[in-house]
Amino acid sequence: MVTKKGTVTGANLEKTNRGKKGGLTGSKRVTGETKTPIADISLDSPTPPNVVEKLQEIGNGAVSAIESGANAISTVQRYTSQIGDAIKSTDTDRNPLAVTDGKVNSSEILASASAEIDSNVPQLDSATATQRNIIIARQRNYVGVAIQNTKLKQDLATLDLEQQRLIGLLIDGKTAHVTNEKKAVSYRRAEVGRDTELSKLEQDRELLVQQQIRTEGTQNQTGLIREQEVLKVAKIREEIERQGYEIQNIQYEKERIRQETEAKFTAGF
Repeated sequence: MVTKKGTVTGANLEKTNRGKKGGLTGSKRVTGETKTPIADISLDSPTPPNVVEKLQEIGNGAVSAIESGANAISTVQRYTSQIGDAIKSTDTDRNPLAVTDGKVNSSEILASASAEIDSNVPQLDSATATQRNIIIARQRNYVGVAIQNTKLKQDLATLDLEQQRLIGLLIDGKTAHVTNEKKAVSYRRAEVGRDTELSKLEQDRELLVQQQIRTEGTQNQTGLIREQEVLKVAKIREEIERQGYEIQNIQYEKERIRQETEAKFTAGF
């Protein structure tokens, strides 16, 4: 079976165009279609309502085509399942050559093939398709630019966030620096307090030495004071004894005067 290469369009499928020059490519000269100028659509203008309606019609037709082709897809799936079962049952090492011997079985392939046209699939002429593709391309350009603009804003937001984080880290660094300075001041104050207490300790030690010297001097004075007190007692005793002698002398002198007086009276004064 020999097949010719070429472009198949909706025009060559019409019986009235078969065999005509240009019928294979859907030429406007053959189909009788008039050339529709491509409208210049601005990127900023919204999609025209007629384009939206046509797009909805295409969508509805695509749904019908999907439903109509479900049976064909199911048939292909069953055929594929049969091939898979055959491979599993006859080819343990999954080598394709063990099933096909390296040859194309065109008869089996063509048995499941279909050349029928699905009438549920809507058709578009080349000019309309090109126009709509241009519209879609421009709309994609708009959406793409909007996406890039949104990503740019996201990058700007990320940049702002990172800058805020940087500012926060700088503030944290300054805060940590001030905190360390406070700690350093507290450390120096602790050193001064320690040195002050050490100075007081040295002063207390000197006072202790002085007190020990005083104590030693007091201890040395104890014996002298004892001797002094003994001498005081002896002096008092001597004084008492002297006073006793004086009293005796006075008594003797009184007795002498008395005796002399009696002697004079006796002698006949």
